[in-house]
Formats: sequence, C-alpha cells, structure tokens
Amino acid sequence: MRPGLRPIAMLACVAACAPEPEQPLLAGEIEVISYATQPMVVDLCFELSDPNEDTATAIDLDDPGVISAPLSPLEDGRECVRVRGLEPGVEHDLELQLGTAGETHPVSFTTLAPLPGYLDSFTITPTDSPAVAGDYRLFDLSVLFSEEPLGVFAVDPQGVTRWYLGAPPATPGLAALWTGLSLRENGELLLVRDDAALIVDELGVEQLRIEADTLGVPGFHHDILELPNGNFVALSFSFRDIDYGPEGVLPVAGDLIVEFTPAGEPVWTWDSFDHIDTDRRVEDFWGSFVIVDPATGIEHHDWTHANGLVYEPTRDELLVSLRHQDWVLAIDRESSEIRWRLGPEGDFNLTEGTWFWHQHSPQWQPDGSLLLYDNGIGDPALPVEQATSRAVRYTLDTSSMTATQVWEDDAEPFLSTVAGDADRTSSATVLALDSLIAVDPQDPLAGAYMRIRELNPAASPMQVWSLTGPVGQFAYRAVPIDRLVGAAKELTP
Repeated sequence: MRPGLRPIAMLACVAACAPEPEQPLLAGEIEVISYATQPMVVDLCFELSDPNEDTATAIDLDDPGVISAPLSPLEDGRECVRVRGLEPGVEHDLELQLGTAGETHPVSFTTLAPLPGYLDSFTITPTDSPAVAGDYRLFDLSVLFSEEPLGVFAVDPQGVTRWYLGAPPATPGLAALWTGLSLRENGELLLVRDDAALIVDELGVEQLRIEADTLGVPGFHHDILELPNGNFVALSFSFRDIDYGPEGVLPVAGDLIVEFTPAGEPVWTWDSFDHIDTDRRVEDFWGSFVIVDPATGIEHHDWTHANGLVYEPTRDELLVSLRHQDWVLAIDRESSEIRWRLGPEGDFNLTEGTWFWHQHSPQWQPDGSLLLYDNGIGDPALPVEQATSRAVRYTLDTSSMTATQVWEDDAEPFLSTVAGDADRTSSATVLALDSLIAVDPQDPLAGAYMRIRELNPAASPMQVWSLTGPVGQFAYRAVPIDRLVGAAKELTP
C-alpha cells in the first residue's frame, strides 16, 4: 500500500466514530424581565433543549457582588434565573451558565432607573474590610424632619447597596418611618409603616397589609414581630385622662400591645395603664415628645414610650422596652401579668456595672443573658453633656432577682439621643446601631448622623467594621442578615 492511503474500513470508522456535536442547552432567546417596583432585580428566562437539566447561574462580569438563584419554571415551561443586587440605571454584561458543563451565553441589558432616595453606597471603615459575619446589613434610613423618608437598604460588607425599597409615605410624620424591620424565612420583609402592619416582597409588592384602625387600635409604632403560631404582635397606643391632684387632670399616652391574626382579627391585648403605676413619671413626661390621639387631635404626655418587643417561646413571655420608664418588662402572655421589671427602681438588684437609661432593642442571647442598646440619657444624676451611649449585656438571676453587667462596648464616648439597636450576629459579634450621634449635646440635631458598628467582644479595640450615613439622616433599626431580601432561608433537616 502506498504511503498516505488508508483501508476503506478505517475511513468508515473515522466518519462513524467521530463524536456527534452536542446540542446547545439554550433553545431560543434569553428574555430579560425588569420590575419598575424594584430595579435592582431582574429575571432571565429561557427555554432549555433538555428539560431534565436544571443547573443555571448568571454571573455579572463586572460586579462580583451580584448574585443569582433559579426560580420555579414559568407556566409555559421556560426556566428563569433571578438576578439580585444589580446597580440600577446602568448597563450590565452578564454571562448565563447552563448545565453541569457550564455552557455560557452572554446577555446584556440596562437596569431601570433607581427608586427615589436611592444611595449607591456608604462610607465604610476600614475601606478594605473583608466580609464580616453575615453577608448583609439591613436598615432603614430617613431624613430628619422631612416628609420624604428615604427607605430600606440592604448593603454588603463593602457598603454597596444591594437592595433598596423607597416609597413616599401616605402621611408625613413619625408614622412614615419604616420601623420594626425583620426578614422572614421566605425572604419577605415584615415591618410597620403608615399605621399599618406590612409584609413586602423583594419586588416591593405588599403581600399583606393590616391597617391599625381595622383592629380598633389607634395606630402602630416602633415594632412588630411574628409569633410561632403565625400571629403578629405590634405596639400601639392607649390614651387616658389621669388625675394628678394639684397638677389637675392630664391627657396621658401609654402603650398598648396587640396580637392579631394574618386575617386582621385581634386576639390579645395588653394595656400599660392596667399594669404600671401612672405616678411613676420620668422627665420626658414633660418633654418634647407628645403623642396625638387621632380620635380627638389632643396632645398627650408620652408616659411609657414603648420601643421594642421580644418573644420567648419556651416561657410564653413577651419583653417590652419602655423608654420613658427606663425599664424592660417581662410579661406573661397567658395571664398578662408583669413577671419582672428590669432597670432602675425595678425588681432586680444590680450587683455589678451600671443601669441603662432610655434603652432600646433588648435581645436574648444563647447563654440566657440580655443584650440591649443603652442610649444613656435620662439619668437624673447625670447632666446630659456627660451622658454616653453604648451596647451592653446583663445576666439575670430570677431566683435571687439579681442582675449583673457582664459586657459593654468600648467605643470612644459619644451620645445617640434617640433610637438605637444591638443585635448578635451569627459569629457572635455585636452589630450596634447608633441611630443619631449628637455632635453637640446642647443641640443634638446639629450635624447629627447615623452609624452602624460591628463589635468583636473578644478584641481590643472591639470595632472591626463600621458604616457611616450622611449627615442629617437617621436610622431606627439595623439587623444582620445572611441573605438578600427575597432569598428564602435554607432550613437544616
């Protein structure tokens, strides 16, 4: 056989044994679906040639902070990938990866314009901070004394906004604040705004709205939580005229705790007037805080000023923080009786440390201690210019009725006059929100700003990360979240 010639059988095998070209998984075009109510989210929808292949991921070639997750197939059988954390109003170049082999397809689009009040990022210290415990920080932000509070932000460890919801309030004033923020297991937000209990999905669409007046209560404020039985508990107001003898009859605002079903049916209430001595009044009773009864328009003295709720299921117990009593109360939900009062002139003897004043955000810790944010103002023995704020933790012994301060943060002295938050992260650090840092204690609003700090209690100094907001803007709550709004919690079997 001459060189270069092959047997016919060999030639046939070359043709027959060559691998067949693989059929692309993508059948057709990629549709980009945008949402006017949430421009930071898009869906990429497409048809697969192999319906048994369900591996799909979208990667932003320019922004590693963008994430994606598959959605349930559409009614027409198409698959979809939801892309989250996109910067609004800019062009994005993504790569859609399909199948275990990673078949790739480019897709480009421009996200819709940002919602009003959107801020793309915040100042972070240190600027090169690595990821801290939990992936995101969720907080509200409002402009002081403005009729247009900004909204709700979720930022990554680099301070980049990855989700934002902003909308004008139904009515101006304190009711317009976004308060009581929490992320539900299914990725929706639970909060209070405009005197309504709200559940909002990641696209900004209300999934549940229960107006306070449908429950027969005069508004909602500060906090709301979801009970294991599926009901909700929120803070409302109670108004009475109290005879103070020589001072005469005064209009007084107390607090009402109301439990209600998702159908909007009230099932339990607790009224501060029925359980606390109205003669116990702190300086703020005569201060600038007043509560207006919506039924009469009359201004009432702000007597208790509840600002936080916690539920402990093993004891069927509610904690309520009362700023204008300097107390945290433990309430037996079955009997409605107060089990104990924590704070100055309460039921516990403080064995070490100092009491809190005008506190916010109590939170039980895994070891049974109680973490809270101590604003530090309201101590009658301390001039306001000497007051300082802090995150602090106490152990409680209910058999001996003793309380012991076991930890406090080590920040340089500062004063946050209102609000504040302290939460334990998944890695046992403390996320502290200084809601309104006063630059001048004599004029607390001049140059004031908000700050979020992450503290490692075992480090010195403790601060490992911080976020600073613009001057003149205020935040009520900041919580660590391990996933973006919209992403469901992964439940362990």
